[in-house]
Amino acid sequence: MTQAPTCILLLDDDPDVGLAAQLLLQRRVAPLHCIQRPSELAGALQRHRPALVLLDMNFGPGRSDGAQGLHLLAQVMALPQPPQVIVMTAYAEIDLAVQAVKRGAWDFITKPWDNARLVAACHEALQQASPPAHAEAAEAEPPRSLAVQERAALLAAMSEAQGNLSAAARSLGISRAALYRRLDKHGL
Repeated sequence: MTQAPTCILLLDDDPDVGLAAQLLLQRRVAPLHCIQRPSELAGALQRHRPALVLLDMNFGPGRSDGAQGLHLLAQVMALPQPPQVIVMTAYAEIDLAVQAVKRGAWDFITKPWDNARLVAACHEALQQASPPAHAEAAEAEPPRSLAVQERAALLAAMSEAQGNLSAAARSLGISRAALYRRLDKHGL
């Protein structure tokens, strides 16, 4: 039985985002299929069987709360063997990022994205998406890289502190300056 080649599926209602992602990721990471409407997601997942889904969080004019993306994320995560998901939005709020990661997203990328960061996040997610060597590994939650864990901890601390940098730094046990460096490092 031959394994299908690894591919990425992008759901974003902006065709320019799709083109930019395709130009960036097609040669550096994996083949990329773009869809623009949430109604196309189920069919595209079945047809392409992607190892990774890049999922926009808002569709339609005036939408910026991420509710549509969280609903779609739940649909993807309900699959028997869900692909890795990286959620993407131009309306980056720490609370939304925390919710997405808690609900199964591998990572959270802010648009416009940093090319190197998006490529690295896709590579990491695809490494975790590779099939396990034996059945026991399939049952265990895949380990996350230190960078992903650090980013999740920063997001959680910022959410708990409701954006108060001093309180977030205290809860993490680091200085405000160290918090600023880490936030900058992760594009937050």
